Amino acid sequence: MTNLNTAPAPQVTPGHRLVPATITFFDDAARTVWIECPTWCVTDHVVDVQLAVEDIIHTSKIEDFGIGTLEKPGHVFELNAQIQSGPADPNPQLRQATVAVDDGCGEYAFLTPDMADDLADRLVSFAARIRQLSRTARAHQQQAQVTV
Repeated sequence: MTNLNTAPAPQVTPGHRLVPATITFFDDAARTVWIECPTWCVTDHVVDVQLAVEDIIHTSKIEDFGIGTLEKPGHVFELNAQIQSGPADPNPQLRQATVAVDDGCGEYAFLTPDMADDLADRLVSFAARIRQLSRTARAHQQQAQVTV
């Protein structure tokens, strides 16, 4: 005999898993719903309460980079990057997985994978130019020490 109270297991899109999410539906009564979540997403959708399912955003682990200075302790500049997607975003491009890059001030540059690859290539080139600047500064410091 078949149990009529048992729903068939839902089909999950490859690269996703079913996870619980807390939704309040504008009435402060929290409800748990099940959503498809990309395997790269680290957001705890139970803790990250949203008003509606459409407000859910998937985010990966943040890769961050900070730059210190001689004059101030800690990081003066920072650069963060992570994968994000908002399945119900009004912009169809942001429904897909994008690489979101920000400087810690709240403005994001949303990049396609190709744009992110281009940025990474330009950052490698920038790093080589910084290395050349440091060599020049080091040589200048060494020359200044010899002449003192």
